[in-house]
Amino acid sequence: MDITPSRGVKEFREQVGVIWRHKWLVLLSVVIITTVATGATILFSTKQYQSSTEILQQDSGLDRALMGSQMFQNPGDQPERYLATAAELVVSQPVNTTVSKALGNRLAGRDPASMVSVSVVSQADILKITATDHDPQLASDVANSYANNYIAWRQQTDNSILQQAEVPIQAQLSNMTPDQQQGSTYNSLNNKLQTLKMLQTIQTGNLQIVNKAVPAASPSSPRPMRIGLLAFFSSLIFAFGAVFTVEMTDKRIRSSDEITSRVDKPILASIPFLRSADRELETLSNPAGPASEAYRILKTNLSYMEPDNEIKSIMISSSEPNDGKSTTIANLAVTLARGGKKIIVIEGDLRRPTLADYLDLSNSIGVTNVISGISNLRESLQMIEARELSNQITNDNFDNDQLFAQLNGTKPIYCVTSGPIPPNPGEMVASEKMSAIIDEAAGHADLVLVDAPPLLAAADATSIASKVDGAILVVKLNSTAKKSLNVIDDFISTVPCKVLGVVVTNAPGFNSYKKGNGYYDVYNYR
Repeated sequence: MDITPSRGVKEFREQVGVIWRHKWLVLLSVVIITTVATGATILFSTKQYQSSTEILQQDSGLDRALMGSQMFQNPGDQPERYLATAAELVVSQPVNTTVSKALGNRLAGRDPASMVSVSVVSQADILKITATDHDPQLASDVANSYANNYIAWRQQTDNSILQQAEVPIQAQLSNMTPDQQQGSTYNSLNNKLQTLKMLQTIQTGNLQIVNKAVPAASPSSPRPMRIGLLAFFSSLIFAFGAVFTVEMTDKRIRSSDEITSRVDKPILASIPFLRSADRELETLSNPAGPASEAYRILKTNLSYMEPDNEIKSIMISSSEPNDGKSTTIANLAVTLARGGKKIIVIEGDLRRPTLADYLDLSNSIGVTNVISGISNLRESLQMIEARELSNQITNDNFDNDQLFAQLNGTKPIYCVTSGPIPPNPGEMVASEKMSAIIDEAAGHADLVLVDAPPLLAAADATSIASKVDGAILVVKLNSTAKKSLNVIDDFISTVPCKVLGVVVTNAPGFNSYKKGNGYYDVYNYR
C-alpha cells in the first residue's frame, strides 16, 4: 500500500512549516495588534448608549366598518413593502423637523436623523426606532420623540384625508332645498359627514407604541471583547500575510522540505547545529552528542546505498562555500573508522583547501606533489587518530591489518592534503593522475572520501565526480541560497556518477539527539 503523502498534503505541511519557522513573527503580531487595538478602544473611544422604541403597525379597519370603504393606506398583500415604506417615513423631513424643535438645544446643533436607525422586526408588524448617543437619557428621548411625532404626523395625514372627504358632502348638503333636507338622501349624507368627524377624533394612524425607550444602563459601544476578537483574527491575517511575504522574498533554504521538493534525492542525514568551544571534531570531542548520532545515521544510510554495486570512493561537495562539506567529510571519516573501516580522505579542493588547517595537518606534501611526480601517495599520507592509538602505527605499516585488529576494531584515518596550491588547479583535478591517486587509495582502503570544491566555485567538482563511484552533496539550512538547488539539480542530471543523496547541516535539533538539558545552537561548518 502506497503511504506516500499526496502533493496537497505535502504543500500543506510546507505551509505549516513556513508558519512554524516564523512563529515569533506571528506571535508578536497577534499580541501587539490585539493589545493595541483593544487598549486604544478602551482608552480613546467615547461610550455610546442605545435606546429603542417599538411601534406596532396595525390596520384597525374602522374606515371600512364605519364608511363601508377604505379611506387610509392598507398593507394589502405586500406588508413587507408597506413596513419598509413606513420605516423611511419615520425620518422624513416633516417628522425630523418636529423632533428637532422638540429637543431644541439638547441636540447641540446635530441632525437627530444622524442619531437614529429604523428597522423592521422580523416576522412582526413592528417598527423599531433605535437612537444612539453618548448621553443615555438623550438617546432614549430621541427614540421616543421620533415615535411620538411619527404617530402624530400619521394621524395628521389621515385626518387630512378625512377632512378632504368632508368637502364634497358638505357642498351637497348646502345645496339642498328645505324640502330635500327632509328626505332620505339628506339624512344619509349627514350621517356620513358625522361619521367622518367621529373618525377624526378616534383614529390613531393605525400605530401604537408597544415598547417605550428607556435610558440604557450600560454602553452599547465600545465592546472591548468584540474589538479584541476582530483584532485577533485581523492580526492573524496580517501575520500570515507577512510570513508568506517574507518567505517569498527569503532567498535562503529554511527547511529540509524545500530540498526534497526540488531535489530528487534522499536526505541521508540532518546534522544539528551545535556549540563547539574549539576546532575539535565533534565525533571525537563529544561522541555521545547529537551531531555524532547524526553522523552515525549517515554512516548507516550509506551502507544501504547501491547494495548491488561496491562503492569504494565518494566525493563530498556543496553548492556554496562554508556549507559544511569539510566538517562532514572529517566527522564521517571518524565514524566510519570507529566502525572498522579503513578510510583515506583526499583533499580535492586545490583552489581553497581547508582540510589541512581544519585537521591541523601539514600541507607541505599532498595531492599536487603526487600529481607532479615529486612524491608518491604513501609519502603524502598523514594519519588522524579516530581514538588514542599506539605510536606503532606509521605510514610504513599502513597495510598492517593484524596491528589494527589490536585496536578494538577502530582503524586510523589517513589524509592526503592538497599540497602547495598550483597555478592550474582545474587541469590537475581533471587529469588522469588525479584518477590514479583515487584508484590507488581505493586499493588500500575500504572507502576513499574526496573533499571537492563547491559546485558554484568551479567545474572541478564535475571533473572529480567522473573519477569516483558516488557523490554526496551538502546543503546548509539558513545559509545556502534557494537558487543553489537549481545548480544541484543540474549537477545530478549531468554528472557521470551516482549522486547518493544530500546531507543537511545546521538543521534544527531533534529530541532523539538531545541529552539532558543541553541545547546546541552554533557550530562552525567548513
